[in-house]
Amino acid sequence: MSRQSAKKTSHVFKVSESLELTLDVISNEINPQTAVIHYHGGYVVLGHKDSWSPIWLIETALRRGWAYVSPSYRLLPEASGKDVLDDALDAAKWVIENLTPRIIIAGSSGGGYLSVATAAQLYSPRPIAVLSVYGMLDFTIPPYTTLGSTSGQAPPLPDCDIVEQRILELRGKPPVISHEPIDFLTDERVILIRGIHQAALYPDLLTGELGLSAKIREHGLKAISPSDYRFFPVAFGLTKDFPPTALLHGLADDSVFPVQSINAEKKLKDLGIEVILETVEGKGHGFDLGDIPPGTDIEAKETASTPVIDSIRRIIDFLDKAAAFK
Repeated sequence: MSRQSAKKTSHVFKVSESLELTLDVISNEINPQTAVIHYHGGYVVLGHKDSWSPIWLIETALRRGWAYVSPSYRLLPEASGKDVLDDALDAAKWVIENLTPRIIIAGSSGGGYLSVATAAQLYSPRPIAVLSVYGMLDFTIPPYTTLGSTSGQAPPLPDCDIVEQRILELRGKPPVISHEPIDFLTDERVILIRGIHQAALYPDLLTGELGLSAKIREHGLKAISPSDYRFFPVAFGLTKDFPPTALLHGLADDSVFPVQSINAEKKLKDLGIEVILETVEGKGHGFDLGDIPPGTDIEAKETASTPVIDSIRRIIDFLDKAAAFK
């Protein structure tokens, strides 16, 4: 069944302080047996539930009679890390209670972080699989704890102290759940992202503990309180019963470094978890969106083989096997 013939519905899954958080369901089935939940990217700071949707994943789901679900969630820095993770978890629980308990949790970039963090907190039922696409998986590593870090090819901000102050002032302000940049060079929230990287604020914003990043630099993981382990799922949340996990990353990604997926694969393997890591030489952030021509049927035999398409095909095969096993 094609995406064009599918039905799209919107549902409120949560109300927080009069703010309605919604999710969209795309499905060809009245009662889908499996659902793919995809958390959108945007560094956990921008985007909305329909941002940068991986068409290949939507088509994969619909072809199998699975529902494709895209939730909204509150964004940093106005929201706390607890708000963000609670929203992601509540969206998954809504799907379990209202659609199907058989869920595949997926996400891209910042959404990849949410996919792993959410899966680490869902025990009954466990997701049948997890998919992280160039995910920001570990905020304890140097790119997120080192002062002066940059994301992508953007130069350092000359006035980072001013941007940092603005970031801290926004904490606790009315929540933002949707922001689509018009110009990535001048957009305020893109500048916030650059400032968060440069001032190494991700650990601080997620946990609410200002200065945590500096403590991690000095003392390592022992600086993190057990009450904050949920914000660092690769460091603390991977267990022997973690769901089968697929990781996709471009090796030329200078926005979210591929070492995060590489490290996650090693940790999962060490735990005996089924895992597949697909890396693609020369490909940067968002490559699965830009390298596949519109209308391409990745699974069609007549579609020419490329490194990107071959990697995605192997990811799809992995998800098929995980879904069949469960």
